[in-house]
Amino acid sequence: MPQPAPASPPALNSFDEFTRLDQVILGRAEHYNAHHTDTSWRLFFYDNVAPVLGRHANASGEELLPIPGQLVDELNEDIAGLADALTGCGVKVLRPATPGKDIDIRSPHWDARATPPLNVRDQTIILGNTIVETPPHVRARIFENDLLKPVFYRYYRDGANWLSMPRPALTRDSLDTAYFTRKNLDVSRATDGESAGVIEGLGLEMVFDGAQCMRLGRDVLVNVANHNHELALRWLRDNIRDLRFHRLDAMADNHIDSVLVPLRPGLMLLRSPAYLKYLPKAMQSWDVIYAPETDDSNFPDYSDLGFVIPIGSRYMDINLLSIDENTVVVNSLYPELIQVLEGRGFTVVPVRHRHRRLFGGGFHCFTLDTVRRGGPEDYLS
Repeated sequence: MPQPAPASPPALNSFDEFTRLDQVILGRAEHYNAHHTDTSWRLFFYDNVAPVLGRHANASGEELLPIPGQLVDELNEDIAGLADALTGCGVKVLRPATPGKDIDIRSPHWDARATPPLNVRDQTIILGNTIVETPPHVRARIFENDLLKPVFYRYYRDGANWLSMPRPALTRDSLDTAYFTRKNLDVSRATDGESAGVIEGLGLEMVFDGAQCMRLGRDVLVNVANHNHELALRWLRDNIRDLRFHRLDAMADNHIDSVLVPLRPGLMLLRSPAYLKYLPKAMQSWDVIYAPETDDSNFPDYSDLGFVIPIGSRYMDINLLSIDENTVVVNSLYPELIQVLEGRGFTVVPVRHRHRRLFGGGFHCFTLDTVRRGGPEDYLS
């Protein structure tokens, strides 16, 4: 069973995904009552939303897709259950500030309905004792980290380092579609009707999410699927010189935490054997648990609620959170994975999470682990 957290809170320290977790930031979903479906959103979630884009009114200019209030209430119930489970495991749970209202934001080049700080893994990477804020793909998320700043300042006052990648302008020409064009996919339905402005001479920008990384002590795996990501990888290498950043060549379009989960040194959870080839050679010999198939009945039926887009993939429940090398928090609605992990000797803490596909995040996405007991070990040497 998990050990109790230390009596005195330690400073920021998080080098990996699996050593004993002591402190974590857990996201909030208040005022998550619509998806702002502009071009940046449609491109980011393209693999999942492309089949239904033509059925949504945004083709005629409407960009706010309402989310039924019942689903937001149920999401908040499930987040409260996750908070209770983490606290019960001896983990100190920190929360972002609460957005007080629906917030419409505007830059000189575009406007959007702001997204609340739910998937806090996306806009930040914790690298040892350094907070690294990342430049989002989705315009609606550009100010999301403001609500995490009260927590970040606490760690900064206690001695943490704090860096931010350059804030992107996210203009009409900022986002690279190369990942899709290499696959001969037509993204015109995602880019038609783009209303954002242009900055002459700017072109493709540094755009990147923290969830494109997996941390393994001194080594950090970085998924790079386009030029936006290449610029971010260069920035990481230039500014964090004591870690080794390993380029994964288009393992996914962006995030990889529903593809790959290191469970402990030498053991990982992987979506399928097809993804082994993307990993560093030293990882390709690790023991692998392949994610079992799940039944469609494990996902909610939204047919009675009108038009609802599932922005996350059906593999979202791979997105688990480790308490330590033997204890994991898993969606109770993925019994197939729970059975497999328990068969491998893990203690599984089941927590219900119903609307993971609608809100595009699992337990790893919803959390940002700020204090783990591991250090800069050489797991890939």
